[in-house]
Amino acid sequence: MFIKTLKSSLPALALLCSLSISPSAGASVLTIDNFTHVQTAIDRGNTVGSPTTVDHLTGTDLTNASRTFSAVASGTTYANKEEIASGGNVLKITNGGTSAGTASIVWNFDPINFTAHGNAILLEILSIDLGVQVEMIANGSSTSGVQSFSGPGSFWLGFDEFSDPAAFSSVNSFRLNFSGPAAWDGQFRVLATSFPVPLPPAFWLMGSVLLGGLGIRRSSTR
Repeated sequence: MFIKTLKSSLPALALLCSLSISPSAGASVLTIDNFTHVQTAIDRGNTVGSPTTVDHLTGTDLTNASRTFSAVASGTTYANKEEIASGGNVLKITNGGTSAGTASIVWNFDPINFTAHGNAILLEILSIDLGVQVEMIANGSSTSGVQSFSGPGSFWLGFDEFSDPAAFSSVNSFRLNFSGPAAWDGQFRVLATSFPVPLPPAFWLMGSVLLGGLGIRRSSTR
């Protein structure tokens, strides 16, 4: 009976979860990169890898955008490999062997007011290993500091969390610096600016009532 009740409640639970992470309806979303443009950079521990650059980036709302990948594997052996790959709406960063490499991605573009399209950076995470961290930098100087990921999902970082929030009124470059433990991997779907949705109390009340009802029904079936 409990399983049947839970299944019947899944659509409502899914709606509640989606509302908690989705940009607000009708909000202006600026796509920095949806990672459809194919590009790869590889580095091995026993060699010096070279950055790769795409000069006419597609899959972005930015104008005259370029993108540079820089992979740096740790260690000194051939097996220690780091690869950054974009394509098919996915950014993949992989470390082989015992590499605890660093990966940097830099976008350069015509100046644009990010605050006209949101108040936060959104990075959609498909999968991520524990211990992976990121630093975001706008205009080469306004830094977020090193941030940790808690798991897959929507990772939001407000402009006011950067060292110079005023930089977001005219941005011409944006950078992601990734780092992590040995053999770390991560996959990402989109990087954008938007407005996080603050859920009204009614939604949390609805969730509490729904979950509370499930508990009552479960107790009544014992």
